[in-house]
Amino acid sequence: MGRLCLAVSTAALLCLSCLQPRASWGGQPTGARSQFNQSCGAACAAAPVNASTGEILAPAASRAGSVVEKVVQVVEAAQGLLTLERALTGAELDRLEAILVKCVAQAHANINEAYQKRGSNSRFKNGKFPNDAECERVVRFQPPDDEPVTLAQELGLLKHADAFACVKRHLSTEFSGNFSVEPRYKGNPDANGVVLTNDGPGSLVPDLVAHGTRNATDVQCVYEFKFPCLERHRLNPLKSPGTEAQLENYQQLSRRCPVALITPSGLRQLGVDP
Repeated sequence: MGRLCLAVSTAALLCLSCLQPRASWGGQPTGARSQFNQSCGAACAAAPVNASTGEILAPAASRAGSVVEKVVQVVEAAQGLLTLERALTGAELDRLEAILVKCVAQAHANINEAYQKRGSNSRFKNGKFPNDAECERVVRFQPPDDEPVTLAQELGLLKHADAFACVKRHLSTEFSGNFSVEPRYKGNPDANGVVLTNDGPGSLVPDLVAHGTRNATDVQCVYEFKFPCLERHRLNPLKSPGTEAQLENYQQLSRRCPVALITPSGLRQLGVDP
């Protein structure tokens, strides 16, 4: 009963502008009902109205269900439009970043542990993570050119995949529609912005982007995941080869917050002192 009253009240509020005669498209005053489709559409059409007085009539019991359903649909549609381009609040970004940091740290621990379970030849000498010599060891060759892949690179790929799975699992329940994993962008000079693309050369592919609801080109904040292996890179992740230049390129995607680097040790923003 409460839902019915709320729905009928909502219909009444939405239709207040429908009830007064006003000039039609031809300029002459017309009856209120003829204005429904011009002023408030389905919300007004859903509620029975006296054709002579323009008053909203209480729906008959046999029609109450369909009226409520129509009104609720209109209200939900209006709410959807209001959130179409909504950016995340500061508190929501803090929550999102906390999830990212946790997922990256967990992926680091998960893959290190899983790798060592492969056998005695995979066990790290220090028991937790590989030393520099182990990081630089070639573990396989990548076709088609047989490019050598080091343990650092192999672990990085595996950890990214694990972190992405964690991020999607957690963010999808809280921020569905406001994040994208590995979107690919290219500049759009005509619109003074960016567009999504499938083209590789000259494009930018950050690990995760927070953006306006259901609009990945409305970039809010950009995040890059790194899993440093060498000791010097673990101590100063921003100084690992190419990282600063990469983040500076990603900063072109957003002027709303500094690009952030996320490693197992936490989050660091470009240009912001820790």
